[in-house]
Amino acid sequence: MTSTLAAVLTVHAPHGVPWEFLLLFAVVVAGPAIVERARIPGLLGLLLGGFLIGPHGFGWIGSGNTTIPDLGELGLLYLMFVAGVELDLGLLSRHRRTAVGFGVMTFALPMALGTTVGFALGWETPAAILLGSLLASHTLLLYPMVRDAGLTSDAAIASAVGATVLTDTIALVVLAAVAGTQTGSGSPAEIAIGLAIGLAVLLAFAMLLLPRLAAWAFKVLGMDRKVRYAVAVAAFLAAATVADVFGIEGIVGAFFAGLALNRLVPNEGVLMDRIEFFGGALFIPVFLVSVGLIIDPAVMVEGRTLGLAGLFVVACLGGKAGAALLGRPLLGFSGPQAGVVFALTSPQAAATLAATVVGFDVGLFGTSVVNAVLVLILVSVVVATLAGSRAVASVEPPRGMRPPLGARVLVAVEDPESAAPALALAGRVAAPDGGVVRAVVVGPETELLPPDRVLARLQRLIHGADLDGHAGLVVDRTLLDGAVHAAAASDATVLLLGDAPHGLDPAAALPHLPPHVPLALVEDGGLRIVGEREDGGERAAAEAELSARIGRD
Repeated sequence: MTSTLAAVLTVHAPHGVPWEFLLLFAVVVAGPAIVERARIPGLLGLLLGGFLIGPHGFGWIGSGNTTIPDLGELGLLYLMFVAGVELDLGLLSRHRRTAVGFGVMTFALPMALGTTVGFALGWETPAAILLGSLLASHTLLLYPMVRDAGLTSDAAIASAVGATVLTDTIALVVLAAVAGTQTGSGSPAEIAIGLAIGLAVLLAFAMLLLPRLAAWAFKVLGMDRKVRYAVAVAAFLAAATVADVFGIEGIVGAFFAGLALNRLVPNEGVLMDRIEFFGGALFIPVFLVSVGLIIDPAVMVEGRTLGLAGLFVVACLGGKAGAALLGRPLLGFSGPQAGVVFALTSPQAAATLAATVVGFDVGLFGTSVVNAVLVLILVSVVVATLAGSRAVASVEPPRGMRPPLGARVLVAVEDPESAAPALALAGRVAAPDGGVVRAVVVGPETELLPPDRVLARLQRLIHGADLDGHAGLVVDRTLLDGAVHAAAASDATVLLLGDAPHGLDPAAALPHLPPHVPLALVEDGGLRIVGEREDGGERAAAEAELSARIGRD
């Protein structure tokens, strides 16, 4: 019986794509959850999990595997795209002088120190410059801590956030230049000219053509949310392809694509929810796991690796600390503000990992450098977390600061069929701030149409107005009551009422709205602002700005 069973039953060690994906998703699910219990950032759990399943761990995924590395490359492109698309360009615009000034300092100091370290180690010029640039970039891992403390509108902190655009852009341009010299052929002058032409074409494609193509696709094809997401993915893949055609690393194109689509993808919109969801759940974790596959503990504990890591830590954190300290006399930062700024700009993750992986792929960095950079990432995250938690508590939240007028525009109507004019005007109000438009249908429970039909119709109108917004239902006694309650729930910055019933007194809602939130009625395709300029306070200023945006005198 046993011999018969053995003859018909063949059992072998698990292998193949299903097994590899099972291991991958097991790490994605369990890795962060396990290490976060020890108050260690989940990012490190993904790196550690990649090591455990990789060739230097249990060897379940061998060194010749291409499935996970290929997915990791896609995840790297996605990571840089998200880094560009989620940056708050409004903050950069409002604090551009201090952002540029601090951005130059927080890039130049670590760049100089890192390049000096490279030359001191006897590296060739391209490797030394690439080391300096990757130490000069930073990832805003601690931004949620700052946001939760209500400090996002603080001038110093907003400058640090805005400086990310400058530091990461310069770092990626340096990466493109260095990688081009290693993979290109011809004289240095020919390579430089070709790179300059390639960057010019890439910038023209990403910043001029791509937003127009994406906006057209959103308007013509984007009724379906899945289509809108697919368009966003296709956008950064197209930019990465254009970059690759000219011998530039694809991550540079992906980052520029994110910046280009920044205004088309509101941070609180539906599309951004999907981009962040798929990035956080799949693409970015896969990239981090793929990096973990190349971790070699035998190399990491070598004296050379630890020595390199120590030099990298001193150059990176020393440069970032120097920039934050210089911000006190030069930019007017207070001591606690400088501490928060240091904590924000110290963590190394996205651009650092990206440049390191590319440097490894083109032969500029060896395994010991990759492992030393991973040590740097761990140290920078731990130091920044400790410093940030203390400094954040010492900074007073800004008072009297109101969000941009178009940050969250709410449209309230009784009949979804009448929402189109209000949505069109709402889009004009939200566009300058890259804001999001929400629309709600208000009515008594006994008179509401079938909810699915109402929401579907309202969502079609939102997409028809080329908006990336939310549709909702509110059950309340009157349009005014429902609109005020919805505005409070969504923290609206502007409230627009459509199809207002005859005899409605909208001024009755003003005492129940925050003083910076203007109220307007949509009438005959235009807006009538309620209580315009009558109170002389915050609402008067907001009403004046609203009038300017809709083209009124």
